[in-house]
Amino acid sequence: MRRITGCLPLAAVLLVLAGCGDDSDGGSAAETSEPTAEASEQPGPTQEPTEEPAADDDASCAADGPPQVTVTDPGAEPRSVMELSPTAGDTVELDMRILSESTQTLDGEAQPPQQIPPMIFGLAVTVDEVTDEQISMSVVYDRAEFESDDPQLQATMESMVGLTSTVTTNRSGVFIDGTIDTTGVDPALGAAIGQMGAQLEQLAMPLPTDPVGVGAVWDVTTAIDSNGVVFCSTTTYRLTEFDGDAYAFETEVTQQAQPTTLEQGTATIEVLEGTGTGSGTSSGSLSFPMAVSGSSTGSNSILLLVEDGSDQGEIGTDVSLEMQISARE
Repeated sequence: MRRITGCLPLAAVLLVLAGCGDDSDGGSAAETSEPTAEASEQPGPTQEPTEEPAADDDASCAADGPPQVTVTDPGAEPRSVMELSPTAGDTVELDMRILSESTQTLDGEAQPPQQIPPMIFGLAVTVDEVTDEQISMSVVYDRAEFESDDPQLQATMESMVGLTSTVTTNRSGVFIDGTIDTTGVDPALGAAIGQMGAQLEQLAMPLPTDPVGVGAVWDVTTAIDSNGVVFCSTTTYRLTEFDGDAYAFETEVTQQAQPTTLEQGTATIEVLEGTGTGSGTSSGSLSFPMAVSGSSTGSNSILLLVEDGSDQGEIGTDVSLEMQISARE
């Protein structure tokens, strides 16, 4: 079982690049580290890196701390506490469609762009247990495909069908823990699929514990640990609709990578800089612990310095992503 430690919008792209990467052993350290290292914003899909301690300038962005929710505007009356109230056994089937584009640079020179066809994922989410404090869910991938006729890409995606994840939140929607079972998965894709499972955390939206009404605004600050690369992320939620159960949000996201040095095999990977922005909308009801409809757009940039013996190179990556999720008809 792989523990879900965080999420990035680029997590889905990692699965694609893991299946499309060059298997050759030649080239410099910088060449052999792409595309999977930089495009996924982590050192690579086949090894867990070791990490030198990174500076933590913001206590609220500690990698092992829970998300911090701060209400900046309580909104209009009437106000009420947005506490999740699902029923064990409830199931929702969701479809997720992801569009992405990726460009890379090697020592400042543009490289051929990564061609990533649209991806479609099907998820069956079931509420397994509800207590006074926590909600446990299981998520089964029942569909995974490309809008492409490439058999290699389709085979990569088919390995995800049947995978099961577990997600636990508190009654306010704060993500507590999650795992994804990669038993029987090709080791070359195991880490990629595990990181893809981290995308599920985005569906669990932390809610304020104070009463709020339409127009309420709150910020959620958290650390995203993607296999050793820590991003400080702030998401601003604006409540646009709320009737005491059904809700709709608008969101804005900013991310900043923390300076980090990682070791992978004989190579040293230094995160020089990394940023991300995004926006979106989502809707659902307090009677189910995940949003069941939404769309988002985002972009991430990261610059890595890769050293392996006498070889050294800077790898830069820009990725843009669009995601839509909806209840299956």
